[in-house]
Amino acid sequence: MTRQDTVIQWIAYGAALLIVAAADYYVLGPMPMSLPLLLPAAAAAGGVLEGPAFGAVYGALAGLMMSGLGHEGAVCVLGCAAVGWLAGLIAQHVLRRDWWGYLICAAGALVLWEAWQVGSRYFAGLAPLEALLSVALPELGWSLAFLLPVYWLERFCCVRFGRIAHE
Repeated sequence: MTRQDTVIQWIAYGAALLIVAAADYYVLGPMPMSLPLLLPAAAAAGGVLEGPAFGAVYGALAGLMMSGLGHEGAVCVLGCAAVGWLAGLIAQHVLRRDWWGYLICAAGALVLWEAWQVGSRYFAGLAPLEALLSVALPELGWSLAFLLPVYWLERFCCVRFGRIAHE
């Protein structure tokens, strides 16, 4: 890939990240349902489709966007970067770089993300487990329901501007 191809690739993926964030926070956010976590799923898609290095940087950008939209700051940046990097490694060495690999990586990342959210708040004594699970389980369900649209958007970028376009 030339430098111009790389710049166009990052612009395309950045636009995809903005679309995912806008859909998550401004379209789905006002609806009477739990807010899904689509940005970590986008980080997993970047890792699966483009590799671990790209996934880590793309995940850090997704985490920056999450922290800018009201989440826990550096925890989101590091968490999303780890999601993208690990998804890229798993897809590169264990699973295939297709939608099945993405679904497994993204679902695993979301389950671990919710488990960390619930566990950290429960052990800090902020809320009882039943209250935490009553928020986390619907959030996880809605996040899993929107995994494929996130993948299709990210795959479009990969086919048009990324790894698949230049193989």
